Amino acid sequence: MLSGLPLSDCEFVAVDLETTGCSPGRHSIIEIGAVRMRAGVVHSEFSSLVRPSDPLPRAITQLTGITHEMLSTAPSVDEVVAAFRAFAAGAVLVAHNYRFDLGFLDYEAERLWGEPFPRPAVDTLFIARRLYPELERYSLLFLANRIGTSVRPDHRAGNDARAAAEILAAMLPDLAQRGLTSVGDLATFCGLPDQHALASRLPLTVGIPDTPGVYVFRDPEDRVLYVGRAKDLRQRVRGHFYPAGTRAHTDLGCLVAHIRAIPTASSLDAALLERRLLTRHDPPFNAPSQRPRSLYYLHIDTSSAFPAIRVVTKRRKRGVTVGPVTSRWAARMLADRLAEVYGLRRCARRLDARLTATDCELREGGCPAPCASSPDPVEYRARVLQVLAVFDGGGQDTRETLTSLQEQAAGESRYEDAIRFRDAVRALDRALSTLSVMRNASEHDAVLVEHCGMTVTVHLVRGGLRACVLRGTPELVAERLPRALHGVYYDDRPRPDLLDLEPPQIAELLTIAAFAAGDAHIEIPIADERLSLATVRRSLGIDRRQPRRRHAMS
Repeated sequence: MLSGLPLSDCEFVAVDLETTGCSPGRHSIIEIGAVRMRAGVVHSEFSSLVRPSDPLPRAITQLTGITHEMLSTAPSVDEVVAAFRAFAAGAVLVAHNYRFDLGFLDYEAERLWGEPFPRPAVDTLFIARRLYPELERYSLLFLANRIGTSVRPDHRAGNDARAAAEILAAMLPDLAQRGLTSVGDLATFCGLPDQHALASRLPLTVGIPDTPGVYVFRDPEDRVLYVGRAKDLRQRVRGHFYPAGTRAHTDLGCLVAHIRAIPTASSLDAALLERRLLTRHDPPFNAPSQRPRSLYYLHIDTSSAFPAIRVVTKRRKRGVTVGPVTSRWAARMLADRLAEVYGLRRCARRLDARLTATDCELREGGCPAPCASSPDPVEYRARVLQVLAVFDGGGQDTRETLTSLQEQAAGESRYEDAIRFRDAVRALDRALSTLSVMRNASEHDAVLVEHCGMTVTVHLVRGGLRACVLRGTPELVAERLPRALHGVYYDDRPRPDLLDLEPPQIAELLTIAAFAAGDAHIEIPIADERLSLATVRRSLGIDRRQPRRRHAMS
């Protein structure tokens, strides 16, 4: 194992690639340059152009100086990668931003031999960030100028590889001062632990397409570990098996035993599928913000003479229900403080003789206590209307009232009361913000059009939810469009009621709202039926307007 080798005895091979783009498998290597060194001294070099399998972009020629003519007689990638593999045998690979270079090399190695390049590898970019946190930049050129390398990085693989080697050689004494003596110490220091375990998972990515979609990671017991989505499935999935300096990232990659990639026709399809899979499986490695959330509502039974404000988890048939909000803390805090400020009952128990005869500490804590006294029902009804108005445009007045009570309590050294009112302000802001987002999302009626190559996906959004989707060629979608458009928007179909939506529907509502806020689609607002139909058809590339002919002057 190379990990145990002392740094002073280890052979390092610094490598750099020039390519036609950023995606292994879609783009090609056009040059490999490398230098082999020991104890900071370079003793051999490797350099070769590579004949690409895809067009050479003009921007790459301008950046590197490599032309079509130079590559036309170059050896194939199979020959060059095999030669480089022999050159690097028994050495630790070094690169600046190693995920780029190793990504291409591993892809070719897996294609040729069924396994990636041996690990460990080290990254001069990661090392420099850890050693010199005070630097303003960490580019290869900046570090080369700072250290004073013998060559200037110029986007040619040979010079860039030598610069990376000299940068590592210059950093070795500083690493030794920190007590790093072995290759394993160096790999861990620059945030690249468990490379062998991660690299061994790369063959699991064979066959994953470079299309948009959703991917699912499972462990050996077939339990779902993680669900994600990407514009390029292959590149995104493979990225999980290159350490990123975080323990969670590494732990996830080491546990993966099975990968399922699900291509989708559009970005919104991918977002909605990801959301459904997250709701179904609740994977442990997805961020807490991605996990399904419970919904809470504030309910006032206005059919009662003296109603209380309650926190419930479903809409009630009687009275007024406000919501949903996704924070139980915010809902409970707001219910308690609104009841306190506006003088509503502090409990929701049935008013009867038994309750009247029961001792209750709330009667001395500001509760109007209709169980033991006779509040004015008209005045009480006015208080209820004030509470309901908080969620219908009156939130700012209530916020000012709570803030004033907080300041008054603090001024009188009633700090516990001040904290309660401060938390109430936060709960009010949180609840009103959530309500505003959800209400705006639930009022969204629009047609969202996504183009992907020769196909198109049309999403008919009604009340914030996707009511219908059409996929296929523009001609096929245009043929099915009139009936679908009429059925969703112009056939008296009732709008979805926000208060009746289940948590998975709320999650999809917010997913669609987030997608609609982006710019990866064409959005057509709903108007007159004929106008909407004509606008959508034009967005498909159908019925394009023809310019008016200009008549020759007589």
